[in-house]
Amino acid sequence: MTLIAVSSGLFAVGMWLGQFDFPMSPGQALIFPWVTAAIAAYSVIALAWFAMGLLRYPCIEVSTAGLDVTGFRLKQTVKWDDVADIVPRADGKNPEIDIFLKDRARAGVEIFYRGPFSPGYMQAQRSVRVTADLFAVGAVPILDFIDYYAFNPEARAELVDGRALRRLASMGQPAVEG
Repeated sequence: MTLIAVSSGLFAVGMWLGQFDFPMSPGQALIFPWVTAAIAAYSVIALAWFAMGLLRYPCIEVSTAGLDVTGFRLKQTVKWDDVADIVPRADGKNPEIDIFLKDRARAGVEIFYRGPFSPGYMQAQRSVRVTADLFAVGAVPILDFIDYYAFNPEARAELVDGRALRRLASMGQPAVEG
């Protein structure tokens, strides 16, 4: 984000001051500096929000007690005993994992961002959605990993001693035939 802010800002200022000369149509020369200035401003605002803690990078924390799913704007905590089903979804362009809770179960919710696009507290208690393509390991291994520990309570001891990391790493590898 920092590199985007700096490079976009330099491009906009360089175009306005006449320091950058690219072969463009007059319309492009008029629009491009404004677009890159807007991108730079967006990046600076996003960096400020991350620095102030209003937005956070997504992460999933798994323990023997349950699952903490932190998104950009909220953190949801689910106990393993409250998980009813885990379903992969492909709404739109992002693969997602929906964690459905049992009838009366509710997720613990901590909302970081209070603004026009903040998540609803009651909705966040009832359903947990993980945008799976944000994680480097991939959507399918994360789905298999969460599903395995949700429905295999005897294996949750692996979450304490590091065996779970080896399991997650092996889930993304193709099977070796020999």
